[in-house]
Amino acid sequence: MDVNEDDADISSRVTVVLTTSPCCINPSTRLIEEVVASISSFAGLDKCRKLIVCDGVKVREENKFRSGKVTGEGLVKYEQYLSRLVHLTNDPASSLFGAELLRLDTRHGFGHALKRGMMRVLTPYVLVAQHDRTFTRPVPMRQVVKIMDSDESVSYCGFATTTTINHDKKVKAYNLYPKRRRYEEENLDLVPLVQWYDSMHIARTSYYLSCIYGQKRGCNLTLGGFIEDAVGQFMLAEIRAKGMDAHAQFGTFIVEDSLNTPMAGHIDSHDSLNAGPRREYYMFLNSHTTEDDWSRRDVDPRAHFGIETLQGTGHWSDRQSYLLEHTSSDNNTSP
Repeated sequence: MDVNEDDADISSRVTVVLTTSPCCINPSTRLIEEVVASISSFAGLDKCRKLIVCDGVKVREENKFRSGKVTGEGLVKYEQYLSRLVHLTNDPASSLFGAELLRLDTRHGFGHALKRGMMRVLTPYVLVAQHDRTFTRPVPMRQVVKIMDSDESVSYCGFATTTTINHDKKVKAYNLYPKRRRYEEENLDLVPLVQWYDSMHIARTSYYLSCIYGQKRGCNLTLGGFIEDAVGQFMLAEIRAKGMDAHAQFGTFIVEDSLNTPMAGHIDSHDSLNAGPRREYYMFLNSHTTEDDWSRRDVDPRAHFGIETLQGTGHWSDRQSYLLEHTSSDNNTSP
């Protein structure tokens, strides 16, 4: 199979769902442009369908971005940021070109914002991303998908960070001893992950819909919260109480290759200095749109055409309606 066929295959089987929300560098788009460029370049997912879920906000007297609270001025900057995203998704020269934008009319938080995007995924696999989590080097995405195709016990593959690399050694403090899985043909190790992390990962869409959000879930996610806080603590408690055999119900792993170095990292979206070209954080500066660039572009800061606004907090019927509208009985690609 040549490179073009590889690209076409993975593009038809993986959807990128990226969540974004207000932060102090708004209206700068540097952060999200860096993340998407890293996904396209380092993971080979430039041709994949991309869904960007823009969380709602609460207007308050003080900015508390982690809680989705912004002042009136913060709201204006976020609205301007969203208008810029619309512009970039229509710009063939942008890494965001062709991405679909969903705006939530109320504050959801990461876990539930991701759920709204997940309801639109039609492919068997989903790459979950946040606007401040980026790939830091090339990752073996095709090899990981190949492993997941052949091994149904693997439901989630996280890409190693400084926190999760050598995870099997770090959890010995809990008297847990995960056994690495070696996949010789792909030259990769999968290390059983005993505590869910929201950082960059690929997962089975069906697993998310059934075991994170659906009837098979082990715990509930509070509105405004993170999956790693709820599911992560539930997983760790289960595995510590029952031993590593309990890990099988989760099927979560960390990917490590022969380099044994982190593959993904974090850029502080709450540091206003990151609105500028800080080379220690950014690797794709040529993909960024600077404030000087924006000053030369005719972008109406109130124009949000191209963003679909979703009302309320969603319902499972939204998934069924979307499937009926976007698939057919003879060509149903949904998981």
